[in-house]
Amino acid sequence: MRHHASLTANLPSLSLASVFQAAAGRAWARTRPTRAYHRSSLRTEGASSTVSTSVGGHDVGGAVGGPSSSQTRASHASVSLPDALPRVQPSRPALATHAPRHPSDSASSDTADNRGRTSIPSRPPTRRGVTFVGVETLSPHDFEHPRSLSPGSPAYESDPPWEDIRASVPAECLPHAVPFTPPKEPSALPHPSTQQELVQNLVDAITADPPTSLSQALSYHAAHPALHSTASFNLLIRYAVRCASFGTVADLLRQMVRDRLPGNTYTRVLRVRAMVRSGHWSTAWMEETARLRANGPGMPLPVWLEFFGSVKRGAILQRVSRNDGRTKEDRAEFLQKPDPTVAAARMHALLQHRPVVSADEWQAVPPRVIHALVRALLVQGQRAAAIEMTRLYFESLPRELDEGLRQACLAIIHLHMDSGRARNLSAHFSALETLFAFLDMHHCFEPTPTTVFLLLRTLKSTRRCGERADKLVYSFERRWGPNILDDRVRRRWASLWVKQGNPHRAARIAAIQSALDMQETERRAETDVTGAQAGKGRTRRLGWLDVPTAPRKGKEGWHWRLLRRRIWRAQVRRSKELRLHR
Repeated sequence: MRHHASLTANLPSLSLASVFQAAAGRAWARTRPTRAYHRSSLRTEGASSTVSTSVGGHDVGGAVGGPSSSQTRASHASVSLPDALPRVQPSRPALATHAPRHPSDSASSDTADNRGRTSIPSRPPTRRGVTFVGVETLSPHDFEHPRSLSPGSPAYESDPPWEDIRASVPAECLPHAVPFTPPKEPSALPHPSTQQELVQNLVDAITADPPTSLSQALSYHAAHPALHSTASFNLLIRYAVRCASFGTVADLLRQMVRDRLPGNTYTRVLRVRAMVRSGHWSTAWMEETARLRANGPGMPLPVWLEFFGSVKRGAILQRVSRNDGRTKEDRAEFLQKPDPTVAAARMHALLQHRPVVSADEWQAVPPRVIHALVRALLVQGQRAAAIEMTRLYFESLPRELDEGLRQACLAIIHLHMDSGRARNLSAHFSALETLFAFLDMHHCFEPTPTTVFLLLRTLKSTRRCGERADKLVYSFERRWGPNILDDRVRRRWASLWVKQGNPHRAARIAAIQSALDMQETERRAETDVTGAQAGKGRTRRLGWLDVPTAPRKGKEGWHWRLLRRRIWRAQVRRSKELRLHR
């Protein structure tokens, strides 16, 4: 009772917000340990601002319970209450410099406060430590003046014995923090010590997956000037031509002259290739013929074959000036391939200057030579001469062919199927006749998905193209197996059904393609997880550097998205027509 009486006697000296704060603190202490942060830096001594509370214990900032915002923020202006409401005066005016008010002068003081009282900004806060406090042991004076808090015990008395519990649990059942390992950066190229190591490191970087950029390869090569060689420059020139960076090619050739490195026949080949692909065919031909007159009677076969190349489409911009008398404009246009008359004149010049070929080379003529000649003849419209040259070459082949030679021969056959074919039924049967005539010339010849793709293109303008495509695909699949079909064949097959007006049949083909795409995605994910393809990124050959154009990544998927959109639109259109007929 005595303790209750003393507590009751102290109640008038406490604000209602302090009572709520104490009650909330005791309730929170029953569940978890409490840590009190020293915020005395925000309670500046000698501040001239007066703390006033509203009805129900709400402070000026609107907070209920806990440290009032009017108490912790001395910069807030005090708000006076109406005279009709009772006021609760604190027993210890720690936050005010003036004496406590009396009821008699409350009206005058409120009027003076409302005339304008400026607040003094608080001092900048200082960082304080964290102290564990037992809330049950605090007195009302401690809540009003946190500066007098004692550090208290380091932990709450009712805390469970965490260390004992941890010792009693097996180590494998306890959670372990896994350290974060940042992703590994791509390893830099090793430091070479010889010219051969420098060339091999460049080959590994270019044939990696993904390959290194041209600028990185140039920087790596420039970092080792003492190891430069003709082979290293030839590799970089080859890479620059593939990337259509013809200015870099000129810089590398000038660097070879400054380093006094002599070029070889392959350097000469790469120089002609760069000039032909950049649209300077005539300049390259004049330089090579002048060299023939000065040094020798014949042109090397690799150099001669480079003149059968063409401009790299979409890689060269040239300034075109047009003046028709009324308007004059200058604009940039992509360099286009030459006219057929210009191509015929170039073909005639090449045949007049035949290359120097040894007897061993004539016994094994590279298929790329026949490919270049056949393509040039087909461009000029000399189909009979191209067929005769192809027949003579196929008859000279050995009985057994490796995979590379077989694919090269099929590429020559595809030239005959692709060049100048109309897209009608007669062209379709003519292409079939040409194909089987060439396939019968050697027992190792078998069609590929590209063969079926070219045959399906001739059915585009025919009637019942979808049904004819079914017959063609099923006949080739029965004879040469399911590997004769690929994404391109199925896409063209489905597009022919859309053209015939049967989107549901095309949708079934698209569903098959979607299932195959899902399987391919799962296979790639499994390969990435198991690492089955680790170390195989560098097995790519350098042959792709010699290809004028390469397929774009994601091009087939983009075509399939367009086709699926066409199928969906055709299905919607077909359903509307059926509803109208009903």
